[in-house]
Amino acid sequence: MMKLQISHQTNYYYDQLAQRSVQYIRMTPMQMAHQTIHQWHVMLPKVAQSQKDGFGNEWLTLSRNEAHNNLQMQASGIVEINPETERLEDMPDVPYLLFTVATPLTQCSEAIREFAAPYLKNISHDGLKQLAAKLLEKMPYTKNVTHVGTTAAEAFEIGAGVCQDHTHVFLACLRDQNIPARYVSGYLYDDTDNHMASHAWAEAWLEGYWYTFDISNQLFQPSSHVYVAIGRDYLDAAPVRGVRIGGGYENLYSQVMVNRLS
Repeated sequence: MMKLQISHQTNYYYDQLAQRSVQYIRMTPMQMAHQTIHQWHVMLPKVAQSQKDGFGNEWLTLSRNEAHNNLQMQASGIVEINPETERLEDMPDVPYLLFTVATPLTQCSEAIREFAAPYLKNISHDGLKQLAAKLLEKMPYTKNVTHVGTTAAEAFEIGAGVCQDHTHVFLACLRDQNIPARYVSGYLYDDTDNHMASHAWAEAWLEGYWYTFDISNQLFQPSSHVYVAIGRDYLDAAPVRGVRIGGGYENLYSQVMVNRLS
C-alpha cells in the first residue's frame, strides 16, 4: 500500500465584482477498493451542499448571493492506494454500457477512425496499449495549445495536447467501435517531480473489468493514481464547473502537490 498526502489549491480572480455564482465542485476522492480515504477536507468560502451525482462522484454545490471578486478553494487530505491494482470491477449503479455513447467532446472524426483502425481489428489489451503508444507519438504532451472545450477531433487535428485531450481522443477511438470507455479525473503521484495539476486518464471495459490507459504517461495500471471522479468526458468529472452573474474576465491559479508518506 502507498499513503499519499495531497493538497489541491484553486483560486479564481475576477476583474469585476460578481453579483451571484453557483459552482459545482468535485474535489473529493472516491471510496473504492483501490483506495482508502484516511482524511479529507475541502475548504470553501461558505458552507456547501454535498450530494452524489449519477456517476457516484461526491459533488459540492457552492452558492454565493453576495458580491465577490474571487473564489478560493483548498482540498487536502491523506489517501492510501494499492499500487498493485491491475483492474477495477464495475460499479453496480453505473452500468458499463453507458460509456459506449459518444459526447460532443468525444465524437470520432474520420481521421481518428483511420488512425485507430489497425489497432482495433481484434480487440485486446495489448492492442489498446499499442494504440495508446501511437496516440502519444501522434499527439505529444504539449501545454497551452488546447483548452477545456477542445474536442477530440480538434485536438487530433492540432496534433498535440494535454492529458484531457489524450483521454478524449482515446475514448473517441473506442466508443466508435462500441467499446465502453470512461473518463477519470484525479491525482497522480510522480516520484521524480510533484505533479502540479489535476490529472486525467481513460479506462476501457475489457473481459468484464475496467483497465487503465493513462495515455500521457503510458501507464496501464493505476499504480500511482488517486480517483476523484468518473464520467463520459471532462465535463462530467471536472474539478470545478459553474456559472456567475458579472465578474468580467477571470484569472485562474491552480496547484496540486502529491507527496508520499509511506
